[in-house]
Amino acid sequence: MTTRILSRWTVAATLFLITFGGFTRGSRSGYGCADRWPLCEDGLLGGLLPRAEFHMIVEWTHRWLAVVVGLLAVATAVMAWRQVRRWIAWVAISGIVVIGIQAWVGRLVVVNGLDADLVSLHLAISMTVAALFTLVAVATTPSPAPPSAAWAYRYLTGAAVVLAVLMLGSFVHNLYFPGWPLVSNEFFPDLGNRHVALHYLHRLIAGGGLIYFGWLGWSAHAGRRPRFEQAILWVGLAAYATNIGLGGAHVVTKVTWSGLVAAHLGAASLVWVCLVATTGLAAGLGTRETPA
Repeated sequence: MTTRILSRWTVAATLFLITFGGFTRGSRSGYGCADRWPLCEDGLLGGLLPRAEFHMIVEWTHRWLAVVVGLLAVATAVMAWRQVRRWIAWVAISGIVVIGIQAWVGRLVVVNGLDADLVSLHLAISMTVAALFTLVAVATTPSPAPPSAAWAYRYLTGAAVVLAVLMLGSFVHNLYFPGWPLVSNEFFPDLGNRHVALHYLHRLIAGGGLIYFGWLGWSAHAGRRPRFEQAILWVGLAAYATNIGLGGAHVVTKVTWSGLVAAHLGAASLVWVCLVATTGLAAGLGTRETPA
């Protein structure tokens, strides 16, 4: 198996883990194993297996999915060290280090009673893991186009917008705000409330991002960017537009459906990965590398 294939599987598994993490949080199962980590409190086989309880099963599954991602990351780093340039291997190794930090923060989340700020930090680290292995996948994918700093900056700007929307959404997660697309159906709601202000900013940046990404897609087509690069970009744009609709569905359901929470986070994470990938392609990371 090649580094390119392993890195893509690692990215896919990371996206699935993030999405399932959204389901875990949305279903309020993050404390399903109580404050014991990494095993489950009063679980079967000394906590190695869960009891037949919904929240414990969900949290247990989330933890073991994280183990799978870790194993794939290690396999990717080992294969990269053997097959491709050393700098690519070091990116993968950095990903493993970040996963270790993520596991430690995950423990802190549990022992601190699902502290909201720590949960948001945990998500930010997950995005970093996804980005690092996306760059490994890009660096092992041939690209015929020469590097373009201008396009790399355009895609990077889009990635920054997505990350801002993700993090703001994490800070106000599971809080219901009436009205859509405006908060409380007002252009300027009561911004004295911290949560209202953060959610208002979340929607404002999300709306601005939709305009920016529409322009970005049109420009990439008009500028005849490579087809592979455009395909990744349009997947990201489709996921972003879909996610705008999922945000509206959150209002209709009053943020009570965990499946919708998972889909919302998963789609946003997919957009992030797509923008990181197009940034890497435009920067020329895949131009000189050929898969082993």
